[in-house]
Amino acid sequence: MAGMSLQGFLFTWLLVGILERPADEAGFARSLAEFPPLVMLLLGGLLGDRYNGRSYLSVMHILMALPPLLVCYVYLDDALSYWWVVAFGMVMAGIQSLSDPARQAMLSRVATLDLQRSVTIMVICTTLVGQFGVYLGGRLESVGLATVLVCQSALFLAGLGAVRALPSMPATHTGSQEQPRIGEGLKIVWRSKLIRNLITLNFISSLFNAGAYIIGLPYIVREVYQGDAAFYAMVMIVFSIGSIGSNVGLLYFMPLRFPGRLYLLLQLTRIGVLGLLWLKPPLWLFYLLMVAWGLNMGVTTTLVRSTVQELADAKYRSQILSVLLLSFIVSSPISSILLGVLIAHSSPMTALLPGIFISLLIFVLGVMGSGLWNYRSVSADQK
Repeated sequence: MAGMSLQGFLFTWLLVGILERPADEAGFARSLAEFPPLVMLLLGGLLGDRYNGRSYLSVMHILMALPPLLVCYVYLDDALSYWWVVAFGMVMAGIQSLSDPARQAMLSRVATLDLQRSVTIMVICTTLVGQFGVYLGGRLESVGLATVLVCQSALFLAGLGAVRALPSMPATHTGSQEQPRIGEGLKIVWRSKLIRNLITLNFISSLFNAGAYIIGLPYIVREVYQGDAAFYAMVMIVFSIGSIGSNVGLLYFMPLRFPGRLYLLLQLTRIGVLGLLWLKPPLWLFYLLMVAWGLNMGVTTTLVRSTVQELADAKYRSQILSVLLLSFIVSSPISSILLGVLIAHSSPMTALLPGIFISLLIFVLGVMGSGLWNYRSVSADQK
């Protein structure tokens, strides 16, 4: 996760800060980088259910360590270009999409706590180590891009040691009678009303809430606050402080009896945060609002993941989680193009406005008929 957090930083800043591409080109690049997961996430869920989890993730870590070294060579050869950065993003996103469903499904097999708290602790830990990757990216202009890329490769290889320390995790499918197929997770999700509705609402949210953070924020940093790579890294870290802090606080109240209600109510608070950010506040208030935004997004993301984990059939958990991850990925290229064009023809702050209306829509739809408001957590009943 430290390596992938660094990847998210590098991909954005290579386009915005180093190559200085306009917002519509950066949005197009982001949409291209999200294309491989559209194809490979469901395959990753299938493979995660069919192969030994520890061996499978070991291979994924080795593969992830290779692209940064290639881009480092290209950079040192003075050949780095827009399309090299796009290819870098596409390859890394593709490998990550193959590994993420298996990694997340593993949690339910090794956790000794209820799933709500297990998912929350995982989010806290991975977000914390992810900040090291972001901090390293913020030093790009002082230590050099080549050094940062080599460090990124080393992070994935270091993660391989943690993977090998896991117990052996045989496949949940033995290949005997019922053979899983790509797309099986989609069918299972469609048959489960609550999972289907939650993933649908998450998709709507990702379109413009997460999209505003991914596409809008770097241009807000560069054009509104005249920031550099170090400032962008600091803003991301401040955002993550809110995300981590909210999850630490959430642990005290877990397991939550009605997690869906909290998820929906937080949509209303996000309207206020985005509205204040849109007003171009002074720097001190901007930092506070980034903490608040991180707090909001941290809780809602954790609630979505923990609830889907609770509801998922263990036999198909990797595939169901791959559909959840797909809802993030499908929304990203759409929002990247739309928000990129919006920023290019207006101002970076305009990217925040769609999220305000989307948050209100999610609250209304969620309360009216999604089933989330009355969902009673299994973890809370087992407390």
